[in-house]
Amino acid sequence: MMNDYEDLKETVEPEVFALWEEVDVEIYAFTELGIKVSINDEYAGLVYNTQIYNDYQEGQKLKGYIKFVREDGKIDVSFQPNQVKNVHITAEKIMKHLEEVGGESKFNDKSSPEDIKNEFQVSKKIFKQAIGHLYKYGKIKITENGIEFVE
Repeated sequence: MMNDYEDLKETVEPEVFALWEEVDVEIYAFTELGIKVSINDEYAGLVYNTQIYNDYQEGQKLKGYIKFVREDGKIDVSFQPNQVKNVHITAEKIMKHLEEVGGESKFNDKSSPEDIKNEFQVSKKIFKQAIGHLYKYGKIKITENGIEFVE
């Protein structure tokens, strides 16, 4: 990416990006509101603190998603894909986690938001939707002690 952040456009016309469009981002600053990112080497965007579920560094390059183009043309970005896609990705993470821990995990809908964020890099809401999805399709069972593979 270009690393000349002063030249980034601060605003965009609404039709330039589609909602939840995947974009290339590079982190260039941390603020009280969140993380400022360069979008496709052309635009500036912001990922709000409430949407951050991992540790990031300045200069880090990753995929982002256009969450919203505000009325003033500023761009809200997410490091997580839209909710439906994120639930499926999280369900896959949970299944992988279960494989790694022998089929039984201490995580369930009673787990703390912090523990869920640390292990799966998602909000508790997304985690609960993902285990609900896995339960509905008979992949796991939810117990008082956590979740388990269904045999």
